[in-house]
Amino acid sequence: MCETMTRDVASLALIFAGIISSPKLRLRLQPVSANSCRRFHVDRIRARLLCTYRGSGTQFAREPEGAPMLQMAAGEVAILRGTLWPEDEIPAVLHRSPPIEGSGEVRLLLVIDPVLDDDDQEDLQ
Repeated sequence: MCETMTRDVASLALIFAGIISSPKLRLRLQPVSANSCRRFHVDRIRARLLCTYRGSGTQFAREPEGAPMLQMAAGEVAILRGTLWPEDEIPAVLHRSPPIEGSGEVRLLLVIDPVLDDDDQEDLQ
């Protein structure tokens, strides 16, 4: 199981690095048992890869209110543009963590962010 996950994370990192042309990445694989990002938002970053390996997937919508909300299934992968994306012809997608606090659910979330250089301070939200 651990070897399979390691290969999957490495594969996703290589694909993401190629798509966004970033030689350096920041990876975070963590259990989440609280409402970490409750509000719909766009990260202050160029792009972010998200994959929930276990539990409820990330929720997303085109508008903060009134638009249909969709939810990723466990194992689905999304690459979300952030506010630092160099082009703006397509609006960014708002996203949030699903509300799970108090439910006993523990999500296993993979987050991959680009690192532009050693001085880069991209958002870690």
